[in-house]
Amino acid sequence: MKERLTKFHETSNQRGITLIALVITIVILIILATVSIKVVLGEGGLIDRAQEGKSLTDQAQTDEQEELTGAEEYINGILVEIEDQNPPGEKSEVAEAIENGTKYTDTTPIKDDLENTVYIPGGFHLAKDSGTKVEEGIVIEDDSGNQFVWIPTGEYNVTEEVEKITEPDEQDGKLTNELSRRTFTESGSTIVSGDSVIESYYYGEGDSRSCTIVDGVNSIDAFLSRAKPVSEGGKGGFYIGRYEAGTEAERTSKDDPLTTPLVQANKYPYVYVTREQAKQKAETMYSGNEAIKATAQLISSYARDTALNFICQTNVEGYTLAITTKNIYGNIGTNNRTKTGEYLADCHSNICDLLGNCSELTTEYSSYSNSDNTYSYDTVMGGVYNNSNYYVAYRSSRKTDTSYRYRSFRIQLYV
Repeated sequence: MKERLTKFHETSNQRGITLIALVITIVILIILATVSIKVVLGEGGLIDRAQEGKSLTDQAQTDEQEELTGAEEYINGILVEIEDQNPPGEKSEVAEAIENGTKYTDTTPIKDDLENTVYIPGGFHLAKDSGTKVEEGIVIEDDSGNQFVWIPTGEYNVTEEVEKITEPDEQDGKLTNELSRRTFTESGSTIVSGDSVIESYYYGEGDSRSCTIVDGVNSIDAFLSRAKPVSEGGKGGFYIGRYEAGTEAERTSKDDPLTTPLVQANKYPYVYVTREQAKQKAETMYSGNEAIKATAQLISSYARDTALNFICQTNVEGYTLAITTKNIYGNIGTNNRTKTGEYLADCHSNICDLLGNCSELTTEYSSYSNSDNTYSYDTVMGGVYNNSNYYVAYRSSRKTDTSYRYRSFRIQLYV
C-alpha cells in the first residue's frame, strides 16, 4: 500500500512538471509568434520594407526610363540637324563630284557638306582625296595632276569641333577669315591695313616691284577683287598650291633651265630661282591652255597670310602653328630638305609644306633706308629646313635677284 502511494505521488509530480513545461512552451511560442508578427506585419516590418523596396525599384526604373527617353530625344535632335544638312540618301555636291570624278568645263559653284559655296574652275575636277567640307581642305586638280586648295574669305560654316578651336564661347557654327595681310602670335592674328611697317621693316604690295599690269589692271588688285568675300561682291575664296612649287628633275644651280612649275606631291622643290623668275613662271603656268578658267600668280602676302589664318582656325594646334619652330609640325631646322608633301607632319587642312621645308618667295617687297641709299628687297616667308629660328609667319627680306637651294615659291589661283 505504501509503495502504491509513493508511485502515485511520483506520477502526479511528473504530470505536473510536464504540464508546467507545456504551459511555458506555449507562452514562449506565443511571445515568439507575437514578435514574428510584429517583425513581419508591424510598422517598419518586413512587409513594409518590401513594399518600400518595390516602390524605390519602380521609381528607379521610371527615372532610368526618363533619362533614356531624354537621351534618345537629344540624339534624334542631332540626327534631324544632320538630315537637314544632308537628307537621307543624298550627298553634298562636293561629295558627289568627288565620287563621280566630275570634270568641269566652266567655272561652277557647288556646295560642300556644310552648305559652303566653293567655285570649281573650268578645266579642273575634285581630287579623290579632297575633303568634303571647306574646313578639311577642298582640293581641285587639273588634268596634269596639279592640285590647289580652296581658302575661304569672309564668313564660312564649320563644325562645332572646329569652331571651338578659336571661338570656344561661340556656338553659331561659323568662322570669319578676312582677306588680309596679318601678323601672328600664339593667341591669334592682327590685320595689317595696306602697306605698313611690320616689326622693324616696311612691307608693301601693289607697285611695280610686286604686281603685273594686265590690260591696265594691277594683278594684286585683280586678285583681291575676285577673291574677296561674297558680301563684298567677290567669290568668297581663292586657291593656293597644295604643295610648294616643284620640278621633276632636281635643280642644282641657278643656271639650270627654268621649267613649268608642278604643284604635285613627291617632286623636288623648285629652288635656285629669283623672285622675278618665280613670278614669271607662275603667271605663265597655264599659258595657252584655254581649258583652264582660272588665273595663276606667284602667291601674295594677302593670300599667304589669309591661308595661314585659315589653317590656324581649322586645326587643333590653333595659332601655335603660325609661330612654332618645332619640327613636329613642319620641316624646320632638320638640315634635310625633302620632296614636296613628303614631310607628313606638315600637312594641315590638306595644305602641305607651308610651315617648313623651303622658305617661299612672295610678291611682297620690303624697303628701308641705309645712309643715303634705298634698297629694294623681296620678301621671303616661312620656316626652312636649314634654320631652326624661322617660322611660317616670319617675314625675311632678301636682295632682289638672289637665289638659293633653300628658297622656293608657291602659286595662288583665283576664278
